[in-house]
Amino acid sequence: MNLKILLSTLLIIFSAVLFSQECTFYYPEAEGTELVYQHFDKKDNPSSSSSQKVVSYKVKPGGAEATILVNTYDEKGKPVSESELEVKCESGTFYFDMKGYINQQMMSAYEDMEVKVETENLEMPGNLSAGDILKDGNLIMEISSGGMKIMTMQISITDRKVESKEIVTTKAGTFECFKISENVLTKAPVKVTVKTIEWLCPGTGVVKSESYSGGDKYMGKTELIALNPESALASLPVCRLGRTRKLGSP
Repeated sequence: MNLKILLSTLLIIFSAVLFSQECTFYYPEAEGTELVYQHFDKKDNPSSSSSQKVVSYKVKPGGAEATILVNTYDEKGKPVSESELEVKCESGTFYFDMKGYINQQMMSAYEDMEVKVETENLEMPGNLSAGDILKDGNLIMEISSGGMKIMTMQISITDRKVESKEIVTTKAGTFECFKISENVLTKAPVKVTVKTIEWLCPGTGVVKSESYSGGDKYMGKTELIALNPESALASLPVCRLGRTRKLGSP
């Protein structure tokens, strides 16, 4: 009987490995790892800050999934909002939860109302190359009270393109990143379009981003300034682009 149990266990493990897909994860895989960001205004003066902490990471057949705790702070370091977002890698594609684009401070005004959210999450293929065109992401949120619609918000991420590979150095270290450009359209109800450029590193996430209005008017930037614990990427002083491996392996 014990032998049968052992064989069954080994079969389950073997099946999980056999059917798992190689996948690039665009966040740290170690639970407890925290990314600390500094936000700057159009004059490059510090304006606010935020952190993203991996509170759970689970390997599953075909990929993995993680829950990220996001905290934002004002210019004096006072807590402003806290939220969670879900990310996952499945069958070779990484998915980012579009709910991460919702302004949590604004949402506090609607906490006693009915909120319905529909999303088409952002996709990130495992093997990016300069010139790649990426799929759009969309979010539609309806806010109602007593059965009456109060507001509809739409956020669309379009014209996503991998521009190049670049070395980026911040206070957190030196990273080799994919430079990705995109347009962020927000209707709530006023229509606003902002162009953003992100430097994305496999195994870490966004290392730096810049925002522009009207196509080329600089609005500000965000930089990764710390990675806690500091040992989290000690073995990877430079993130290797296109380094695809089976999730959970060293």
